[in-house]
Amino acid sequence: MNMHKAIVDPEPVTVPVSLRDFRRLQWIKTSARFSIGLVWVWEGLIPKILHPSATQFEMVRRSGWWWGSPEQTLYWLGMAMILAGFGIMSGIWERAAALISTLAVLVLMVLVITSHPEALHDPFGGLVKDACLFNCAALVWWWPRLPASTKER
Repeated sequence: MNMHKAIVDPEPVTVPVSLRDFRRLQWIKTSARFSIGLVWVWEGLIPKILHPSATQFEMVRRSGWWWGSPEQTLYWLGMAMILAGFGIMSGIWERAAALISTLAVLVLMVLVITSHPEALHDPFGGLVKDACLFNCAALVWWWPRLPASTKER
């Protein structure tokens, strides 16, 4: 017996959901999108602009991906993260924003781990947070959209 065929139904199933429940589920998707944006704003503002650490500067320096100085690059990275966070929270092009956010997190994760391997065992590090961001982005990406005919109601 092929377990794959026994477990996975090849035919998509449509489950009827009331408009009220669908709107409630849409609120969950919006909360996931807002959570992603909030993390981007927070990570740009606090550790990169308001309270940068020597470790942050050193990671930027070791990465080799800086312009001007590691301090200036960290500041402008923080500004870009804040703008991206607000863009994500706005809901404009939400699927594209979720995809770009996920790709950016992957790139930043590789840069952080290669320039600061201690981040792998840091209990306050970003790996666990990044897993949550990936799940929120997946929810935003795969969530069904509200049909145009019901938006006016």
